[in-house]
Amino acid sequence: MLGVFAASRLFFMSVGALAVWLLPQAEPAGDPLGPPGLLSYWARWDGAWYSEIAAEGYGERAPQSTAFFPLYPLLLRVGISAGLGPAVWGVALSLAFTLLALYFVYRISERLYGLRAARAATLCLAFFPTAFFLNAVYTEALFLALSAGSLWAGLVRRDLLLAGLLGALAAATRNLGVLLALPLLFEWWRCRRELGPRSLAGVALVPAGLLGYMAFLWARFGDPLLFAGQQSYWGRALTAPSVTARMAWEAAAEGAGYLLQPSALFLDTSPTPALAASNALNAIFLVLLLALLGAAIAVLPPGLSAYTLLGAALPLLTPSPSFPLMSLPRFMLGLFPLFLVLGVLLSRSRTALLAWLAASATAGAALTAMFVTWRWVA
Repeated sequence: MLGVFAASRLFFMSVGALAVWLLPQAEPAGDPLGPPGLLSYWARWDGAWYSEIAAEGYGERAPQSTAFFPLYPLLLRVGISAGLGPAVWGVALSLAFTLLALYFVYRISERLYGLRAARAATLCLAFFPTAFFLNAVYTEALFLALSAGSLWAGLVRRDLLLAGLLGALAAATRNLGVLLALPLLFEWWRCRRELGPRSLAGVALVPAGLLGYMAFLWARFGDPLLFAGQQSYWGRALTAPSVTARMAWEAAAEGAGYLLQPSALFLDTSPTPALAASNALNAIFLVLLLALLGAAIAVLPPGLSAYTLLGAALPLLTPSPSFPLMSLPRFMLGLFPLFLVLGVLLSRSRTALLAWLAASATAGAALTAMFVTWRWVA
């Protein structure tokens, strides 16, 4: 597992450094612009928001900034207070949490499906096309470590109190963390005689992270649900899945041509080609997601299936008019049970696993190059 961690992180870090050196920077299409200094190219887009919140708090860009949950900015602030640059400290945090995430995913998969599936699942996660976000100043690594750690504590260590504590921290990282209560509750019910009624208190801890953030918002801004309405800043709104599908198809058809124009994607300094191409890319990932969700129902335990299905529903139910499946490839990275499914499926054939990893790493290199040069990916 340490070898997979080292190889994958070195791969994405090297690609990012080469891209910054060789490719022109695109014009940023939004704000804030992110921190200056070493490794600043790993703090693009949402990384810029997290860096600014860590340095200046929520007030500077409130209420939109409240869409970003507090745990990661708090951890960033620790490094900033010690005199470290937010990008350097943010990358260090992400790398540390990535190592933990890979360990937890490996142990869960090993417990459920055996050694070969665990190795395949870890490889698939580490080299997923959007796994470069595990290097970035983003919550992906932290949320993966906490969510997978919560389920590891419940399924492998049989410690629902620890599982609930980690779940609460995950819920303070992203609102989807509260969904961890579902697989933990299912595990308690399945093994309630072994675990005992007191262990149910651990499951009840999971919403505490979200409730704590709501209490802060109430005290600071007078509205505990302020974060809930801020997705409208990015154009997101609750929409019927059929409407989302139609919007996604139309947007993908318009942007598909850019996928066949590498010069426009990597050399044009306008943000338009990458933004348009992202809709076609999102449609490709949607097909993959739906296939894995179908397999998840057969492969995963019911609690993990429910967690994965509900976690995948959010980007499908809250599209943006211009980018109906915005950030879907990145959201998939945060749903670690999908990689348990991939591990089971690909562990059956070494050839299939190697082919998947080659294609995944190639796509990951291209997306990394786009991200670090201010081109929109997810």
